[in-house]
Amino acid sequence: MELSNLTLLSGETFEENVLGAVAWRQRGDATFQSALLHDFDMVVLLLHEEQETERIITHSIAADKRTQSVHVGLSALERAVMAGDNNELVSSLISGEVIWDPKGILAEMRKQLTQFEGPLKERVLFMEFARFLHMYIKSKRYIEAGCTMDAYNCVLIALYHWARIEVSEAGYFPEPAVWGQVKSLNSPVHKLYEELTISTETLDQRIELILLACEFALMSKMEDSCAMLLHILGSRKEAWSIKELLQHSGLSPLQAELPLVLRKLVSRSLIREIASWAVEAGDGHTIRYTL
Repeated sequence: MELSNLTLLSGETFEENVLGAVAWRQRGDATFQSALLHDFDMVVLLLHEEQETERIITHSIAADKRTQSVHVGLSALERAVMAGDNNELVSSLISGEVIWDPKGILAEMRKQLTQFEGPLKERVLFMEFARFLHMYIKSKRYIEAGCTMDAYNCVLIALYHWARIEVSEAGYFPEPAVWGQVKSLNSPVHKLYEELTISTETLDQRIELILLACEFALMSKMEDSCAMLLHILGSRKEAWSIKELLQHSGLSPLQAELPLVLRKLVSRSLIREIASWAVEAGDGHTIRYTL
């Protein structure tokens, strides 16, 4: 489709530096749709080489049809796909109609999501595992402190990330409506979700039961889910500091979770920590990590 036709389609004038565009229209069925479409007839995702603001949103109307246009840089969209931290953008990319893609960038990204293998699968697995571990630990600390509702909220989110791991392991990119995907896999995490939400036991008892299941899953999935981090640690002879790891492009989205993962991997003897003298450590020693 020509750029001139994009203007007619959405009622908005597009810049010449658009790398690609995806249109997502309202449908009359009950299929899950992104909140980006709420009260709009169409969402248009516009891909740019780079832009100062990570995401720019504009609204337009033409022939009584309202369009929400989302302008994103290529790196921001790639980050959303790889890190799984912006399901709205990924939903638009997966479910929308590619209306402008002269360089085939969008087609290639959708192909990666459909095939879901190699580095993308490895990265999604690690991201979801790290978040799973983080929310499990938070829930465990809350329940120990007697903060039952906070523990419930965290363990519910932990189950969500566990569900995304299950879907990823089955070879599918985890979608926003992940529980539908999990149910079709007959995964035990779906039964645990039901146990947590509709069981007749006390809330504290339900949380404790789910935490035990989470702990077992974390231990059994740790090595395979952390393959990406293990590959990074083994990519050079020198051990890595936590600062270096957090500056790595593949790990930077996990500022809160990565330290917890490293400690767990050390405790399971999957990686080693090495103490060495360094100026920034003051009177102590800096800890570095390696295989």
